[in-house]
Amino acid sequence: MKRIHLYKIISAGLLYLVFIFASSCTEIIELELDSSDIRLVVDGVITTDTTSHFVRITTSSSYFLNEEPPAVSGALVQIQSGEQSVTLTETNPESGIYATPSDFYGVKGIQYTLSINLAKPVGENTDYEAVTSMPTTEFSIDSIVLEYQEVWDFYLINLFAKDPPTTDFYKIDALRNGEIITDTAYRSSVTDDRFFNGNNTNGLSVMFLRADEVNPGDTITLVLSSITKEYYEFFLELQAESGSSNPLFSGPPANISSNIQQGGLGFFSAQSSVKESLVVKDLK
Repeated sequence: MKRIHLYKIISAGLLYLVFIFASSCTEIIELELDSSDIRLVVDGVITTDTTSHFVRITTSSSYFLNEEPPAVSGALVQIQSGEQSVTLTETNPESGIYATPSDFYGVKGIQYTLSINLAKPVGENTDYEAVTSMPTTEFSIDSIVLEYQEVWDFYLINLFAKDPPTTDFYKIDALRNGEIITDTAYRSSVTDDRFFNGNNTNGLSVMFLRADEVNPGDTITLVLSSITKEYYEFFLELQAESGSSNPLFSGPPANISSNIQQGGLGFFSAQSSVKESLVVKDLK
């Protein structure tokens, strides 16, 4: 009986795999990506602040389009609460950004309906609607503290606040000298109150600022907003969609949730907000 050496079997197997791999590397695969399914995209927030609030309306675009999504201009945009109604004005022609009057503000516990009537249909619809309610959470900020982390060369914003004994959800943003820093889903954050429900946060680190973002004399403002559970879940999905996959070769994420009816994308949110500021004196 002849003996077959193991290394010959392994060598033959490796040669076979190399052949298969080399063959697959030369195969050209063309992917047909359907970009014809255009949908309306809405990004709108109203808060308890007395100021102009904005609703941005665009359409979805091709994955490979390396530019801003197409703006939807000339729409009739209104916000209703009960029998009251306010009409938003487009800030600039063709901008797709619509603003409330500067004396508008949201009220806790009130349900708001966003109505959009388009000049031209998107996704076979000209009328879109979203309904949301402003949370009634009673919360307050005592103070904020800036703490430098030498190892990572950034600053932490530590929050001292009082959370009520209810299940609540928060969005956290920051401004420097009145200009928003957290202008992307990556920089902004949301959280529930499971770890501090009904208690003080006792200096909880809620935001980081790069060292080059902080200078002596700067006014740093933390904005803490009470949000609905639906918006909290939407924002987490948005962060997961816009970030990198973990693990690297995980499957595609599910569609992001939305409260825009008639097949629209995005979210219309009502948030009650409080702010606390500090002036930067000493660095590091």
